[in-house]
Amino acid sequence: MKDLREKVAYLQGLMAGMDLDPESKEIRLLKETINVMEEVVGAINDLHEEHQELEEYLESIDEDLYNLEDEIYDDDYDCDCYDEDYDDEDYDDEDNEDEGTFVEVECPECREIVCFESDVLDDDDVIEVTCPNCESVVFVNDGQEVKTAANNNSNEEDTDDI
Repeated sequence: MKDLREKVAYLQGLMAGMDLDPESKEIRLLKETINVMEEVVGAINDLHEEHQELEEYLESIDEDLYNLEDEIYDDDYDCDCYDEDYDDEDYDDEDNEDEGTFVEVECPECREIVCFESDVLDDDDVIEVTCPNCESVVFVNDGQEVKTAANNNSNEEDTDDI
């Protein structure tokens, strides 16, 4: 920034040192041009200072965020998913208890295997599981009896024969 200020000051001094008619239109234009250049240099200098302040503030926020992440995720965030030295033997079965088990059902329409959590079997609400491939219903839990679409189809066939 000093370079720009020095250059504008040099132009002002150069113009003042010249023995020119101050009433001339050209000289008035040059004076105004140099004044505008001085204002532009001042505005650029102000922007530079504000940028420096924002940069310091951002670094402060970044450091605070880093400290906060350290406090929150200190020991609770031990994830082995990205560990190159991960070994299946290191995996705790206790950690797996929260994940539950899954039920696999074959879709009667497209023969796609559809997986869903076994907790659905014990749910009191009526739940329909649909095939993501063809969107046909592959499982219905009506609260009394667990029915799959294959069971529904076979039950319908039995009632048609009667």
